[in-house]
Amino acid sequence: MKIANGMEFINDKVVIGKWNNIGWIGNTHCTSLDDLNEKSGEYDTLYFLPNGEPYWIFEGWTKGILLIHYGGDEPIITYKYDIHQIDNKEYLFFRLDNKTEIFVKVNCKHYTKATLGKHDDINLPFIYDERVLGKWKSVGFVDTIESFSPDNESHGLYLKEIKFFPDGRLIQTYMDEIWHDKWTKGSVINLHRTTVSAYEIYVINGTEYLFMEWKMGNYIYGGMKPNFYVFIRT
Repeated sequence: MKIANGMEFINDKVVIGKWNNIGWIGNTHCTSLDDLNEKSGEYDTLYFLPNGEPYWIFEGWTKGILLIHYGGDEPIITYKYDIHQIDNKEYLFFRLDNKTEIFVKVNCKHYTKATLGKHDDINLPFIYDERVLGKWKSVGFVDTIESFSPDNESHGLYLKEIKFFPDGRLIQTYMDEIWHDKWTKGSVINLHRTTVSAYEIYVINGTEYLFMEWKMGNYIYGGMKPNFYVFIRT
């Protein structure tokens, strides 16, 4: 059986399941937990699905190897991993180009892509919010609302614009596709990802800015806090 990059799948029963990141070490040959640094935030949780099945940015795996694709025209990158038992726990050493991310085994569950990850209850009643109606274009993508500055607006972002209709319909326009979703007061309901993203409107220097949580792969599969898209009216 083949996986991404035409590689042959070789099973590794020990790696199947869920692994949580505990930190990183600044070399690629370590075999102990000495000199462990706090989590970098790049990878919070890893799942190894049976038969090398891919999910999110992880394009599959075979024994000793995990494949990652960061999107677009980027190549699928091959990274090595190895497993060590330390103090009766199993640790996965994920070898990146200039460091090693360390994960501890959580369980041996056979996850599937269809049931994997974190999802929200999208069955919310519609509550009208006149203030949010209309079309908004993206001008920023930030880690927190507080970190945004109107002096550092960005353009050419992946999510280009978002439009709120009076009846609760929502259209999100991306670079390569259009999504038809829903909204209710304070929340964007993403039907495609079964997530609910909170939105807030702030007036900065006389201009209204809409901040919306970005709940995509990092949130659903990576266990990370959402970033924020920033919009202004058009």
